[in-house]
Amino acid sequence: MKDSLISTLKIAEINFLMSFKEIKPELITKQIQKNTNHIAWIVGHCIAHFDWYLSIYTGNKLLSKEELDYYAYGVEKNEVVTFPYSFSELVDKHLQISDSFFKKLETLPKEKFDEIPSEERKEKLSDLLKRITLHIMGHTGQIVILRRMFDNPFWGFVGGVQVEQREEFRKKWLVWWKQNKHNY
Repeated sequence: MKDSLISTLKIAEINFLMSFKEIKPELITKQIQKNTNHIAWIVGHCIAHFDWYLSIYTGNKLLSKEELDYYAYGVEKNEVVTFPYSFSELVDKHLQISDSFFKKLETLPKEKFDEIPSEERKEKLSDLLKRITLHIMGHTGQIVILRRMFDNPFWGFVGGVQVEQREEFRKKWLVWWKQNKHNY
């Protein structure tokens, strides 16, 4: 169960990253209509969840309280019209958070996945991992739909099921990010 849960979350995470690979910088804050979230907010919202899950084990969050409030579920849409943060810094934080989180998960004994790691959520770690995986994939789908509407009607996702493909996607994504993050 442990390996399957981690692998499935890694599949969701690489699809999340791939969903905004090569996106035009001007599209990350474009709203499809007035009361909708833009891609930068969706990305930050997902990263905030990774940050919260990692904080169960570290005791602190990498995102500031202001950032967490901005990316919170139910935030007023008039707050989302602007994007007061650096997308580049946000994505770099995600790379740190996700790397630390996956390393932590891989070091945990199998029996920890049947335990409740946080009194806040009162769910077993295995259920928390199912929750974040589905959450990330749902928001990845939103990003893909926005990409199709904005700049590429054929944009798609769901890859990286095989470890080798996932590693190749990540390697190419990291090259793209390193070459282009200064544009964001």
